[in-house]
Amino acid sequence: METFLSRAWTSFERLSRALIYVGGGLLIISTVMVAVEVVIRKAFSLSLRGVDEISGYFFSVFTAWAFSYALFKRAHVRVDALYTHLPVMAQRVLDVIALASMAVVFTLLAYQGYGVLAETVRIGAESNTPLRTPLWIPQVFWMTGIWFFALNIWLFLMRSVLALIRGDMETIQAIAAAPSLHEEMESDMDIACAEAADAGAADERR
Repeated sequence: METFLSRAWTSFERLSRALIYVGGGLLIISTVMVAVEVVIRKAFSLSLRGVDEISGYFFSVFTAWAFSYALFKRAHVRVDALYTHLPVMAQRVLDVIALASMAVVFTLLAYQGYGVLAETVRIGAESNTPLRTPLWIPQVFWMTGIWFFALNIWLFLMRSVLALIRGDMETIQAIAAAPSLHEEMESDMDIACAEAADAGAADERR
């Protein structure tokens, strides 16, 4: 069981990273579109149809696709004012409870979202805009991110529950706990060092 979960973990983490790159590309395209729209509107008093609509679709899709990567990086916001003052065992139990709560909420969201998507396809719903976009198109991509995120949460939850049963508090902390101040400082230092190294390499090339 643990071997299967570890393999699934590796595969899902790679896929979540790939989705981030694709989503980043969508944001870049959206930014370019908005910039061109602003320039054309200012210089020629013209407007590109649907830029705001398409940008909205891109942003919502990217957001849904980014959920899973944020989960792997433990980047979701946690309110830990009391959490950090509790015993280690209590913290790990709360971590598991938090994952279970997220699993329930996003499983329900994925289920209800599928119902909305099915109804959209059934009635052939279109956006009430000049583009008349078939709404099932953005909904499919958005729901893909939600379904993938829900699946990842269940993966996290199963690994955490197995670790809790074994008494492996370190594993739960590594995959489910809110990052400590020390971990956040180390992450910031790593980013700063990487940026300094890139700047140094650029200077050498010049």
